[in-house]
Amino acid sequence: MRAILITLCVLMSAAMSRADDPKITYADHIQPIFREHCFTCHSQDTAKSDLSLDNYAAAMRGGASGEVIEPGDPDSSRLWALVSHTESPEMPPQQPKLADAKLALIKQWIAGGALENAGATAKIKKKPTIDLAVTAGSGKPTGPAAMPEAGKLSLQPVAATSRAGAVTAIASSPWAPLLAVAGQKQIVLYHSDTAALVGILPFPEGVPQVLKFSRTGALLLAGGGRGGKQGLAAVYDVKTGERVFTVGDELDCVLAADINNNHSLIALGGPRRVVRVYSAADGALVYELKKHTDWITAVEFSPDGVLLATGDRNGGLFVWEADTGREYQNLAGHTGGITDVSWRDDSNVLVSASEDGTLRLWEMQNGTQVKNWGAHGGGALSVDFTHDGRMVSAGRDKTAKVWDANGGQVRAFDAFADLAMEATFTHDGARVAAGDWSGEIRLWDVADGKLVSKLLSNPPKLEVAGAASQSAAPSPPAAQ
Repeated sequence: MRAILITLCVLMSAAMSRADDPKITYADHIQPIFREHCFTCHSQDTAKSDLSLDNYAAAMRGGASGEVIEPGDPDSSRLWALVSHTESPEMPPQQPKLADAKLALIKQWIAGGALENAGATAKIKKKPTIDLAVTAGSGKPTGPAAMPEAGKLSLQPVAATSRAGAVTAIASSPWAPLLAVAGQKQIVLYHSDTAALVGILPFPEGVPQVLKFSRTGALLLAGGGRGGKQGLAAVYDVKTGERVFTVGDELDCVLAADINNNHSLIALGGPRRVVRVYSAADGALVYELKKHTDWITAVEFSPDGVLLATGDRNGGLFVWEADTGREYQNLAGHTGGITDVSWRDDSNVLVSASEDGTLRLWEMQNGTQVKNWGAHGGGALSVDFTHDGRMVSAGRDKTAKVWDANGGQVRAFDAFADLAMEATFTHDGARVAAGDWSGEIRLWDVADGKLVSKLLSNPPKLEVAGAASQSAAPSPPAAQ
């Protein structure tokens, strides 16, 4: 009798547990609803908008506009938005809204991970720790531009080396006086108006090979890794310095990367000759571009997020539809490897830099070359547009140069001791930051070409800097 009572208690407990946490599945609960209301338009035989709901795999795959079910998140699921009549077109068409009990089952099914059957395990996608959403096509933020908040970022270098390495990446916030410089296992942030150190961001994977601020300036993307071993891109919150998420798991170092205008897509490229585009929301691979024949050396989304430009070491330069990965333009003309690309603010013109020494302007309506000029003897290594259409470039002739919108030279700054690797305008276009192969980084005034300051990618530890400051201070006067 005691054994029977124990068994009954166990069964009752299990039943109560199932009642408190019912497992809603496609096979047992959702497919019958779809059969009654949806199969006429969305089965394998009809599949309007390429969406079929009559089997689990097809339903999860989605339709012509992409996935319609986001496991764990009904509010982000297109299917839920349509059947709940919160978005148009309302579904099912020409029928009353589904009964509340059926809607509750669908919502609970999605929230529980969109399980296929009772034996399935929920695979809920990871969500970012900050809100990535911005209005498509936006640029300048409506409020104050993002800057590191006081006390949020460490000023202590991750690594302090006796000498600097080659400057692999420099980036400037599009709207704030903030510069990011790549260093050994770190990213060093400077105030571009004062040249003051404002923060250190750890990058333990190695040396960042590419730095890109998002179009709003709220996020900073760093791509890099270790050659032949690992590559990824990390995204940081500019205000807090928090490492928000990472995407990619490359077998080699990431050499080129960018994040699009609404923070939804991240594109990576490197020695593997493939451009991979990932979802920023969960890190899932969205599509791959396999047309390049050599290392990917340049990647950049257009400011409006519609297009994606990619270049390789063999001179291949392509423009793709950013959302679908369909080829849009094949920009043929360079006779050397592509080293960098940059979009004009209106997204209508792309500038490319090449080892053939030229900079070339391309218009996007027909993909025609509208201007090209010899910019740097031996090869152009970097190019960047500013908001008013001027460009700055750097190259193997050891110089950084500013060009007007038509490619006319405005200024050539004093030459470095070695190859000029990177150059960028500050947010207001008033200054240029550039770095060379030896690790020297200079900040110039564009108007008069004068040197404003020199920056370090390997600043000393705080205790060392403090001791040096004290030793340099004048001695107090001797007592009388």
